[in-house]
Amino acid sequence: MPVAPESSAPLRVVVVDADDRVRESLSRLLCIGDRVAVVGTAGEPEPALEVVAATKPDVVVVDPRVPESDGGATFIHRLRASAPTARVLLMSASDSAELGEVATAADGVVRKTFRATELLSAILGAAALVIVEGLLTLS
Repeated sequence: MPVAPESSAPLRVVVVDADDRVRESLSRLLCIGDRVAVVGTAGEPEPALEVVAATKPDVVVVDPRVPESDGGATFIHRLRASAPTARVLLMSASDSAELGEVATAADGVVRKTFRATELLSAILGAAALVIVEGLLTLS
């Protein structure tokens, strides 16, 4: 059986949110269809960094109100240091202007009042940065 090209493989996503109901709901929502595979979830920064290191996701969806963080900025910087190829998508009740520094540290922002298609588009858009970046480094 031939191996499918990497571009047809589902995007590997980790969901980081303090609310276990949100993590569970997002995981179920994102697994509908074959474009995304949720490879891990976490509710706090340290476990999230461990999950990301173990699963090597393409995209990490983060609520910037993760406990034990300063609005998410330090966590995102630590995340980037430990997983430089993973893209970070903030999922917040606020818009990017209200988020300040944490929004500039992320690759994208989606509001928690999203429609399912908006979240999927945001994840695919963040992952596209990985693909483009990979092509540029190979040139």
